[in-house]
Amino acid sequence: MIRRGASSLLAYKGNKSQQSHKGAPCFYLFSLCFLLRRRVNDAHEKEPLSYRCLKFIRIFAKSFIEQNCIQTSKTMVQNIDKQVAEWHENNEPAKIIELLESLPQPALTHERMGWLARAYNNLAGEEDKPEYYETAIRVLESMRDEESEKDELWNHRMGFALYHLDREGEAVEYFLRTLDGNPYDSLRDDTKALLDDCYKFLAYPRYAKGSFAERVEKAWAAFAEHEAELRRLVDEGAPGEEIQQLAFSCLEPAFPDLSFEIGTKNYHIILSAGGTWMLYLLFRYFLSRMPESVRAHWKFSIGRNANPDLVINFGEGPVPAEEVKVVLTEDEGGESVSVGVYHPLLREGESPAWWRAEVLVDNAVGELVNTEFVSVIKVLEEAPAPEDSIPLAQLREVLAERYGDDPRWENIDVILQGTMNYSFKEQENIEPEDLRFDIIRGTTTVPRLVGEFARDESGLEDLLHRFGCVGGFFAFDVPGLNEMPEAERDEAVNAACTALENYVRSHAEGHCVDFIGRAVGRFHVYVDFIAYDIRAVCNAAFEYFEHYDTSFAAFQTYRRHVAWYNMKKQK
Repeated sequence: MIRRGASSLLAYKGNKSQQSHKGAPCFYLFSLCFLLRRRVNDAHEKEPLSYRCLKFIRIFAKSFIEQNCIQTSKTMVQNIDKQVAEWHENNEPAKIIELLESLPQPALTHERMGWLARAYNNLAGEEDKPEYYETAIRVLESMRDEESEKDELWNHRMGFALYHLDREGEAVEYFLRTLDGNPYDSLRDDTKALLDDCYKFLAYPRYAKGSFAERVEKAWAAFAEHEAELRRLVDEGAPGEEIQQLAFSCLEPAFPDLSFEIGTKNYHIILSAGGTWMLYLLFRYFLSRMPESVRAHWKFSIGRNANPDLVINFGEGPVPAEEVKVVLTEDEGGESVSVGVYHPLLREGESPAWWRAEVLVDNAVGELVNTEFVSVIKVLEEAPAPEDSIPLAQLREVLAERYGDDPRWENIDVILQGTMNYSFKEQENIEPEDLRFDIIRGTTTVPRLVGEFARDESGLEDLLHRFGCVGGFFAFDVPGLNEMPEAERDEAVNAACTALENYVRSHAEGHCVDFIGRAVGRFHVYVDFIAYDIRAVCNAAFEYFEHYDTSFAAFQTYRRHVAWYNMKKQK
């Protein structure tokens, strides 16, 4: 993965005349000590009567120097803190950064690190450079400890940076911690205002960097502009790092932390989800928007290719796939296997053993095969018996024998169409306004979203939010559904859901939606989706429900405790 480095640090040069003046007392005393020492030596040899007197003077001088230096150090500390306060008052964050980053590490106290993060937050807004918010987060993370997590200022600054990076779901946690502390009045008021904004934007997202659809268009425009240069670098055999860096700079607007491989002998880019399944959906949408000018020369694919003969070195020595032992256990239903992995170097070094095993298996069988047909990867503590294991280099071949004819085999479209049925027990005291709590049964292609909503979690929704996407659902009533014979209800529900989906697909500009599930509840019918441009999707749905004969229609993101939006015009 190629990442752009942080901005270069500024150097603080200080006031030379002031420094010289403050150092003068010490200089004069050091000179005096030198002369006294020389005089003492002479007196000891030639004038012994003066020796004890001069020794006393030396002790006095040393004491004076130490006290003066301590006092000078205190004065310098006070001056630094006073200067930072003055620049903060005058809204000069760049100067604060320059000064604080010039200090030696021991001088960067907990409080000053907080000031540094605050300055980066302020500079990001002043210069419209979101990367400074990222820097502020790194500064705050570097000082994270039990004490910091209870500090209202640390929590506020972390939430502030996340809020401005389209990460409101994560910011909420820190703003709530701020209010749980003992913030002063203005900090409390600012935090409450930002928290209200977070809940508002989580209910109906807005993105400072644009929706995912807009970011994708920006990335493809950059790639189309530079793709000829990329081809030239490939043709001329330029260093791989140079090729990767240029490609990454083009794709970064859509995928800031993208892992990918690019051919150094052909025009081929392989996008890797790095274990984050949801990225496959985003990749598919991204590739669907590829300009023809790019498609004419470049091939893009999803999922790292298999390399069974790969030798990986994690730092403690080479780990050939042939030497890694694997034990397979077929899962219930036979649609996947659990894999136990053993090699003596897996548990060595700093990186986690499970991560090393994941990397080895991913490379040995291919990313998509690993994603779909390997359910669990375990690190074995002891070497398995030869008759119970196979070399990792043979794992892909064994899986191909079992699953090679399965439609899911290295087919991203089929993988993304896989559905799971689910049901909930009927809950008491549920009102029609309690959306999704009335669900009886449903289907989904993204089970994690359904599960997290039920558990009042939002990890996946937060991830989508960071990319400018929304996981959400429409809730509406099907006229006369409860009066229909039970045998006719499913057909009526399917017809109503299909009509809504088809309308939104065809009327939302840019085909910026994937429908991922349906559900039926006591009060409402639900249609689930991933929106790559939420405004376009909601506008299309609003038009549909304007003419649909139903008493209720609403939109809500896949979050608990946020408002839902009425999709019916009030007459």
